[in-house]
Amino acid sequence: MIGVGAVSSGVLGDPHERGAEDTLAERFDCKEASRPVCDLESVEIERADDSTETVDGAEAEPYPDPPTAFGADDVVSFVRDHERAYARNDVLCSRERPEQIVDYSIEFDDVRRFDWYDEIHVVRVRYTETPSGVDEDGEPWAAADGYGGAVYAVDETAAVRTGLSLGPSGSVPSETETPDPVSTGSLVDCFR
Repeated sequence: MIGVGAVSSGVLGDPHERGAEDTLAERFDCKEASRPVCDLESVEIERADDSTETVDGAEAEPYPDPPTAFGADDVVSFVRDHERAYARNDVLCSRERPEQIVDYSIEFDDVRRFDWYDEIHVVRVRYTETPSGVDEDGEPWAAADGYGGAVYAVDETAAVRTGLSLGPSGSVPSETETPDPVSTGSLVDCFR
């Protein structure tokens, strides 16, 4: 009897089972590494009483240096730091009036590493995010906590990221439903 693996994501068999692994830098073009970056400035806000106020916007977050070691703990720490910068910069750089956000914080509440590859670490993160700022009249506001998430692949050559679709109330997908950043992600950093 001949057995055939199930087809998943266009790949025969389990999508996380691979043969000889190329490095991430070999799989992706390092010239195409991309992540949100912007310069933010202060803004002058006119209040309802005709007074003005200068509001310093939240600062863009610098991205972390590559890990100095590539053990599981080192990579998980790098992924947290990178996603904190990526998420914050994505919000600040894409908003119509980013200078009105005065604070943006994220707290990781679910971090999991998967052993899908021999030489590539795969790390899934979920976090709560809380932006706050001032409106056009200088009145403070804070958004209710929302959820964000991503999945990273990291080896000694590069880091790749894909977004993570979360279910109701921020529920994370199972391991088998977690997207594989090696096949679906975008290059965010090259280390060499």
